[in-house]
Amino acid sequence: MELSMLPTELIHTISGHLELPDQLFLCRTNHRLYAICVKWIYRVLDLKSPVQLLRCCKTIIARPEAAVSVLEFKIDCFPRYTLKSFHTTLQSAAIRMENLRVIAIYSRRLFPSIADMVFPRLTGCNIPLLLDSASSYSFLRRNPTIESTIIIPALDQSIQNHLHHIQPVHMPKLRHFLGPEIAACAVVPGSPLSTLRILWLSKPPMGYSRGLGAVASSTAEPRELTNVILSWDPALLRAIAMHTPRIECLNIRGQYLSGLTTEKKDFLSAMDATLRSLTCLKDLVIFDDTPFDRVADELESEFDRVRRWGDICPSLMRVTITDGFTAWKRFYEIWVPWDCFATDLESVECLKWFITKTVVSPELPSFYRILADNFAGVAGMRVLEEAVERGEAVPAFDILPTEGGGTVISFPSNP
Repeated sequence: MELSMLPTELIHTISGHLELPDQLFLCRTNHRLYAICVKWIYRVLDLKSPVQLLRCCKTIIARPEAAVSVLEFKIDCFPRYTLKSFHTTLQSAAIRMENLRVIAIYSRRLFPSIADMVFPRLTGCNIPLLLDSASSYSFLRRNPTIESTIIIPALDQSIQNHLHHIQPVHMPKLRHFLGPEIAACAVVPGSPLSTLRILWLSKPPMGYSRGLGAVASSTAEPRELTNVILSWDPALLRAIAMHTPRIECLNIRGQYLSGLTTEKKDFLSAMDATLRSLTCLKDLVIFDDTPFDRVADELESEFDRVRRWGDICPSLMRVTITDGFTAWKRFYEIWVPWDCFATDLESVECLKWFITKTVVSPELPSFYRILADNFAGVAGMRVLEEAVERGEAVPAFDILPTEGGGTVISFPSNP
């Protein structure tokens, strides 16, 4: 049986699993297959150049069936110069996308072309923050169906000069927000937000209470709060404890910070007092761009702090301090680097550290010994402990997998 003779629903399902070249081939077969496959071809548009954007817009204008098929429209290009006709073409194409769900447009030059448009089914948008005009807020205000938004400030745009440029926008369905604090103050109050990622200035002139006060005015209970910071400022932690004490996940991301500086040490120390107020916190992430040299050194430096934080905050179940490294997880009464349960090289180093730490620290709760026995084997653990009891260093050992999927330690033979 020829493909074109199959039921429409089946052809639609099959074409949805094909690569774009195959979908284009089917479109050229006959009008029926074209009508079915065109919905997949134009479903997601990711345009990388002004030329590609212009050609696509002209196709959308000429083919109504393509226009109504567009669900996601992403413009990932930044033209330096554009003629008025370019903007007119973009507007004419966009206004035909009546089923659009997600739009992403990062260019400050192109965004005003669609800033006044209404997309009745729009649920997500990535847009630039234009502080010198009302375009960004106007777009949000005209599209109250939005559930998730990313608002991106330009690198060359001084937000400090616009501290009072906040236009309240009612977003009744907004649940996820990423953007600078000044934008959060505009869109968060009165919205049912649960997940926020705020970009902070370095020591903001008006402090952190304005932005976090806006977070607290959400009609829903904020569950996850990510703070992208430019400096280690303990005042941020105090404001978090004051305004958002019931968050479940707290992320502090110093993406442009590096090294265990005095400022970072003070920040980590201030976390002790903050955790006493965060009675619902389950997940804590604090990291920057500091590289690490040895797995064992990182684990050793974090172990006491993680245990102390766990004692202060009984609800805490997961802590990550080093970027891209490992998470500590509460396992019954103990804290374990979760890489101990992985299968890569770093997991071997984690296991060696955990076993060694348990052997040289008999004061640790008994659950540490129980888990170490599970990783190393009872006989292997006894060999290590006897060496320590004799005042010797912990013998070198290797980690070997067992047939049952577990691990056991072995000792290198003497040459």
